[in-house]
Amino acid sequence: MRRHRLAARTPGSHPGNRGSIPRGVTKYQIMVNTKIRYLLFSNYLNLLGFSIFTPLFAIFVLNLRNDPSLVGLAWGVNLYAAALMILLFGKYEDRWRHKEQLVVIGFFLLAAGGAAYLLVHSIWQLFAIQAFNAIGTGVLTPAWRTVYAKSEDKGRETLEWSFVDGGAKFFSATGAVIGGLILKFYSFRAIFILICLIQLLAGIVALSLLKNKSKREAEINLSLS
Repeated sequence: MRRHRLAARTPGSHPGNRGSIPRGVTKYQIMVNTKIRYLLFSNYLNLLGFSIFTPLFAIFVLNLRNDPSLVGLAWGVNLYAAALMILLFGKYEDRWRHKEQLVVIGFFLLAAGGAAYLLVHSIWQLFAIQAFNAIGTGVLTPAWRTVYAKSEDKGRETLEWSFVDGGAKFFSATGAVIGGLILKFYSFRAIFILICLIQLLAGIVALSLLKNKSKREAEINLSLS
């Protein structure tokens, strides 16, 4: 009887309260750790940003030159270059100790690429920007996936990767809807400015990874001293 009263006074100590959520902590915070949240949020912003433009890419190319073959070629330039950059950076990024830094660099490179579309007035300039954006993708993709995989919560790996893929579909769809509305009422210029701002925000969110890592390393050093 006494043991039952003691358990009742202590939140979470009773067998029936096992797995209960502490006060001030949301169910989502229990579900994934802080690092995963930063990685997901920054990636969602990245996808949202470029999905504003991606479904409208063909219209943009045809406005530059009325040749449908150039639509596929311009898209192919980006994908071929991105494939090469991912393999190239993936080879050397294993030597980079703090891969969170590469995640931040990748997002800011993509922000610069989004802004660079404002300068495009010819198909050759578009090819150049498509290749430049591939550099950002090459830096970001291997580093982001590595950091994410190492940050997974044990026993929740499948759930946390479902957040990656499910969120990708949702925010890509949202970006497509927003992009169509912006082009209808404004212009491609407004789309490119918005892409740049969203990618900058993704980079700022990713900076939290560095702060979080520095804080954790400081705590480890303090515990060892």
